Amino acid sequence: MKSTNQLFSAIQSASMNMIGDLMVGMPGHVVAYDPRKQRAQIECGIQRRMPDGTIETLSVLINVPVRFSGSADWVLFHELPVGTEGYIHFSQRSVDAWLDMVGPVPPTGPGMFSASDAFFSPGYRSLKTAIPDLPTSGMGMSNRDGSVRIHLTDDGITLTCGGVSLTVTQDGVKHSGNTTLNERTQVTQGSLSVGNVEFETHTHSGVARGDGNTDGPL
Repeated sequence: MKSTNQLFSAIQSASMNMIGDLMVGMPGHVVAYDPRKQRAQIECGIQRRMPDGTIETLSVLINVPVRFSGSADWVLFHELPVGTEGYIHFSQRSVDAWLDMVGPVPPTGPGMFSASDAFFSPGYRSLKTAIPDLPTSGMGMSNRDGSVRIHLTDDGITLTCGGVSLTVTQDGVKHSGNTTLNERTQVTQGSLSVGNVEFETHTHSGVARGDGNTDGPL
C-alpha cells in the first residue's frame, strides 16, 4: 500500500511540475514600449513557486505584441507608459512564423505555451489603478480624473474639456464656455439668437437713415 501511495505521489508531483512550466495567462505590466512596432517588454505580475519552495520572479518578456482594437485600416490608439497594467496571454503554439507571415502557418517546433509566445492586452486593472467615478452608462474615452472626456449615451454625445462642454442631442447642440471663431461662420438654415435677441427679426427704433453706406464689417 505504501509503494502505491509513493507512486501516486510521484506521478502527482511530476504532473504538477509539468503543468507549472506551462505559460497560459497572468496579469503583468509594461516595462518598455516600442510604438513603431507596437511591441513591449512585459513583467509578469505573479512570481513562480519553485519545486524547492522558493519564490522566483520571472524574467521580463521581450518583443511582446500589444493589443489595440481595430481593423487593417482603423485603430483605437492610446498611450502606453511604463507601469501600464494588463493581461498576458500565451499562445498554445509558437507564433514566430505567424508574426512574420500571418496565417495559416505550420508550427515551427514542438513547444507549447511558452513564455516566448506572449501577447499583452492593456486595461485590466488592480485596485491600485482602478479608475475613480467611471461612468456606468454608454461608452466613451476619458483621462483618469474625467476632466477630458468624450461620452456617448442613448441621449447624445458630450465632449468635456475642463470647464468647457459641448453636448449634441436630437434636440440640438448645447455649449458652455468661451468660443473663438477664426473663420467665416454662416447660418444657412434657421435663425441665430444671442440671449433674447433674434438676429433675423430684430429691429432698432429711433434710428435716422443717412445718405451713404456703412464702411467695413458690422
